[in-house]
Amino acid sequence: MELPEIKTYLRIDGIEEDTLLAGLQVSSEKYLENAGVRKDYTNELYKTTICLLISHFYENRQFEQVGSHVARMSLNLDTMINQLRYSQEDVIL
Repeated sequence: MELPEIKTYLRIDGIEEDTLLAGLQVSSEKYLENAGVRKDYTNELYKTTICLLISHFYENRQFEQVGSHVARMSLNLDTMINQLRYSQEDVIL
């Protein structure tokens, strides 16, 4: 996935965040790999999941909890990861 696609998804202009976004993409790919999902940029669901992860990591960079705000990933993201994991050809159910 190319950086311009990610920036379009996040609605980010300019080049100031490019290094950060590239690092978040690598982290997101590793996150999915650790969840049992192979990298597959031919799969639109995989690309959308990468964008959602990058968006989550980008928007939630602080370590502190402010009031009752806790940054949690959406249930939809968990569902997407499960679909990716179980749709791989070599999965044994």
